[in-house]
Amino acid sequence: MEQWTDKRVIDNVDLTNLLLFLLYVPKVLSQFGTRVKGFSCRQKNGQTLLTVKGWEGETPLVAFITSSTPIGCMSRFLNLMEDDRLTWTKDRYPWN
Repeated sequence: MEQWTDKRVIDNVDLTNLLLFLLYVPKVLSQFGTRVKGFSCRQKNGQTLLTVKGWEGETPLVAFITSSTPIGCMSRFLNLMEDDRLTWTKDRYPWN
């Protein structure tokens, strides 16, 4: 992070949250038996929906997070996960 000098596109806090989401989340969740399969972001009407898909054993799971930006969703996901308030639901349309 000390080498990150070009803050025109993304600042240090957002870059940290992006890297934590991409690199840290799958490893942490795997320690609790959840395999992350992937995620997607969709933007509509000024809101972003982050959809994170995973598996716990044979059960497909999905988590939905909303915010104003994709990185805002990732930051919110991290905060919910760290506060043990992340809500997973059974996924009706799982990825294989």
